[in-house]
Amino acid sequence: MAEINNQDPKFMDFMFHGLDHGIASISEAGGPLVPFLMTQVGDKKELKRFVTEKYEDGISAAENALKELNVNPDFALIAFDGFITWEEKKYDAIFVKAFDKTQDEGFEFCQRYLPKKEGIGIEPTGNSAFIGKIENIVFLKSDTKEAPTIEKKKPWWKF
Repeated sequence: MAEINNQDPKFMDFMFHGLDHGIASISEAGGPLVPFLMTQVGDKKELKRFVTEKYEDGISAAENALKELNVNPDFALIAFDGFITWEEKKYDAIFVKAFDKTQDEGFEFCQRYLPKKEGIGIEPTGNSAFIGKIENIVFLKSDTKEAPTIEKKKPWWKF
């Protein structure tokens, strides 16, 4: 079972980099954030955005793209815009679902934001928040490779 306080510092840096990139992407023009998939293999990071007609389809497309990668990344995250209720108040927030291929679970974080008081854009408010553990798409993918099926022969007395 993955414990948030015992994670590889490189993974945590990667996850917070995704949150920061999400906030920076909409800081000048405002939201919503176009969902994106960020992966890291070794020191190489890649980012792909998913523009779709329905916003939710972009998140699903990012998840499917991650599941279909030929090489399991060391780290992966899916970032998207959403809402969270915090202390009985609804906030816009950037959400990140982060995955380390060595962990059996992933983690979800968010960063709340507000419209700028003057002009267009947004600014983060408060600290990032740990939402909880989630299913690790990368770990499951590497774990689901089917073993070759062995055809069992009937015992001689069942012919």
